Amino acid sequence: MSANEIADLMRQGMEAARAGDKAAAQAAFERVIELDENNEKAWFWLAAVLEDEAQKRVALNTVLHLNPGNMRA
Repeated sequence: MSANEIADLMRQGMEAARAGDKAAAQAAFERVIELDENNEKAWFWLAAVLEDEAQKRVALNTVLHLNPGNMRA
């Protein structure tokens, strides 16, 4: 999958998240992560739409592993 396709998935996920469709957003971000497990932005957005606190923690810890300087995580 190309970088453009990953960017499109990210855009779709962000739009879904902003529209309140957490399930669609989660699916988009998880697909991005399947394609690029080091995508810090996808992990961060995934954490924002997850309901389960333990899963949120895993996603945010992954963000911090990828970028220890991410103050928002």
